Parts: sequence; C-alpha cells; structure tokens
Amino acid sequence: MLKNLRYERAGLGSDVVGSEVGVDQAACEALLPRLNAGRRALGERYKNGELGFIGSPDHDVKELQQWAQTKREQGFKDQVVIGIGGSNLGTRAILDAARQEDCSGLRPHCAENIDPTTIKRLLDGLTLETTLFLVITKSGTTLETMGLFWIAYDRVVKAVGEENASRHFVAITDPTAGSLRPLVESMGLDSFDVPPNVGGRFSVFTNVGLVPLALAGYPLEELLEGARTVRESALHDDTLAKNVAMQLAADQYLLCSAGISQVVMMSYSDQMLSMVDWFRQLWAESLGKAVNRQGAEVNVGQTPIKAWGVVDQHSQVQLYMEGPRDKHVLFVEVNEFEVDLRIPEYPKLPESIQHLSGRTLNEVLQAELAGTRAALRQAGRPTSRLIFERLEPGALGGFVFCWEMVTALMGELLDIDAFDQPGVELGKKVAHGLLGRPGFEKYAAIANFSESK
Repeated sequence: MLKNLRYERAGLGSDVVGSEVGVDQAACEALLPRLNAGRRALGERYKNGELGFIGSPDHDVKELQQWAQTKREQGFKDQVVIGIGGSNLGTRAILDAARQEDCSGLRPHCAENIDPTTIKRLLDGLTLETTLFLVITKSGTTLETMGLFWIAYDRVVKAVGEENASRHFVAITDPTAGSLRPLVESMGLDSFDVPPNVGGRFSVFTNVGLVPLALAGYPLEELLEGARTVRESALHDDTLAKNVAMQLAADQYLLCSAGISQVVMMSYSDQMLSMVDWFRQLWAESLGKAVNRQGAEVNVGQTPIKAWGVVDQHSQVQLYMEGPRDKHVLFVEVNEFEVDLRIPEYPKLPESIQHLSGRTLNEVLQAELAGTRAALRQAGRPTSRLIFERLEPGALGGFVFCWEMVTALMGELLDIDAFDQPGVELGKKVAHGLLGRPGFEKYAAIANFSESK
C-alpha cells in the first residue's frame, strides 16, 4: 500500500479458519468485475462533482499554513476544536497519532460531547486570553456544537471583552448556507468553507481537518501525499494485487456475506485508538442502511467494535475466542514506536518473570500481539492485519483515504447510498422539538408518545 503501511490477510483464508467463514482469494477474484465497475462509478461521480472527498487530498495548503503561522505570531497557544462526529473525529485521530516532532504549534483540545462536567473542566483549565476556538458545523444547526460555541463565547467575552472576543473564534462551515454563516459576517469571524459535496465523516482532508492540523503545526504536505498515493491506486489499478482498497472491500464484503456481522478493529498502539473511533463512525454511519438504492428493505451493515490491545486481552478476547462466530478481528499494529522503555535486569525478580529482564516494552507488546493473533487463528476466528512500520504522516494519510475508498466501494457492492445518514436525522429533529424550536413541535410529540408507552 505504502512504504510504511501494508495489509496482511493470511488469517482470513479457509485453510486457516475453515470454509464456513474463510475468504478464499478465488472468491475475491470473482468479485473483481463488480469491484472495477464500482471503482469506475465512483470515479465518474467525482468527475461530475458529486463525491468531493476523492479530490480533497489535492488541497493547496500554502495559504492555510501562512494563516496558521500568523495565529501563532499573534500569541495564541491553545486551540479548541468545537465539533462532533465527522467535524472532530478525524482531526483528533491524526493528532493523537502524531509524533512529537510533527506538532510544534497550538496545543489541541476537543470539545465534542456536551457533558457539563467535562466542558467546565476544559474551559477552567485554559488561559482564554491565548486560546483560539474553531467552531465546525456544516449546517450551523448542530445542537451540541452551537451550544458549546455560545458557552465558550460568553467565557471569552468575560475574559477579554466583547470588542476583542471575535478574534478568538474561527468558523468552519458551509460557504453560503447554514445558520453559522450569517454570524461570520455579523461578528467578523475568520472563516473557512466546508465543501458542500463532502460529508462530515469523509471530510478529514478538507478545512474541517486541515485548519486545526495546520494550527498544530502538522506536516500537511506529507499527510496529503500519502492520501494521494493510495487514491492513485484505488481509482486506477484494476487488480486486487495492486489495489489494496479493492482487496479490503472484497474481504469485508465476503466476510459480511458469510455472517460476520461485526468487525473488531483492535489497535496495539494507544496513539491509534482515536483512529479506531473515526473508523467506527465511517463504517457504521455509511453502511448501516435500511433500504437499497431501489428502495427495497435490506437492513445491511456491519457493527464496528473498538478494541484496545493489550488491555482488552484481559476483557474482550475471551468473547472473541469462544463466543459467537460473528466477528472479524482486524489488528492495527505498529512495528517501531517513537520511544521505548526497557525492563531493568533485577536479580530479585521472581523466577516466573525473570525472562522479562532486559526486554523492552515493545518486545513484550509484540509478543502479546502475536500470541493473541495466533490464539484466534487456532480457534478458527478470521483475522487480518494493517501494519505500520512507524506512525508517520504519509502512512496515516494513506490509512484514512484507503478506508474512505473501501467504505465507498462497500456501498457499491451492497447497492446502498454510503453517503447519507437518514437513521440519525429523526433523533436530531426530536431533540430540536423538545428544546422548543419553532416548527418542530410534531417531533417533540414523537418523544412524548414514546415515553408514555
């Protein structure tokens, strides 16, 4: 896939896990005509201006980086990303996976959930005079984001005065529509556009992700180059051997068809745990659909599960080993960590752990990972691996874009719309109704009826 990222699928084969859930390469090759048709269809929709995420790695970041530099020169030290779901998860994923050398700018914080205790602790811990807030919502009506915006604005006004408060806020929103755009004009906020043809969960390489990453001093060119490298293969290579996005899509589709209804992404790197959160939204919101493109009821989708190696070896792996045969465990592995620690060689160590003397934590982690992987294979459970040589920006950019394309290809194979999310819209409308938004009274009645039953 990339120099520092590769996909390994040997643990999926029928010779390893049995014919019931195993995925043979011959079955993948049989899907190739459909995969290539889907690949071409996605390319055509991009050319027609529909699927903007495919072009987002072409973003010219020079002016953005210059703007970010001026913010650093103005004395800002911290940034708070106010956004939820697709407005936040990708940014947090990349920043959490970053090396220390990759982030020399504003310290990032995220305000996403609206738990009042968490938000108060965040705001109380900031020096507001040197904090920049990024308000990210395409529609400008996202309840959580707009509520947090006004709480933060009120705090900043009290700290620096109303005449200076606006310089502490940046809006990232629809270029013309939405409720936030008028505030940009009336309050004189710095603003950046969210492309109308890019959905939130596919927006990592738009201003949604790039603005906070630029403020953090992240090397955007390397990130985008990795995404472009994967895109070139995903759009133009017509064989599974070269096109990893198609291979991943084929594997996931055949596993799903064999009754594997859950995919466990198990990260053996703490830095990649937020990336698993990003993947969960992408996979669940894109592929969990009630109807296909013809309107027929299909109720498809795989449930994505987050797992943390080695911690979940002590909590979840028992279920993966001996529970229902409905899970595929996809390991996210890192060979070379930014740092390592060595276990001291003490003679007083108990005999049962003397063999750990002088070992590094990475050596122990890799042994735990190999043991878990081997045990699952021995139990006939399908596994695969995404292996980073190291967590560098190009490999992370490739990882993100690859999964965006895999998700889009899965939509083609399942014959569903992978780019909408009708299942979450009703809940949002009910919440607006319960909070008194004019015109939404009928949605509040739905909640009241449900509670009374």
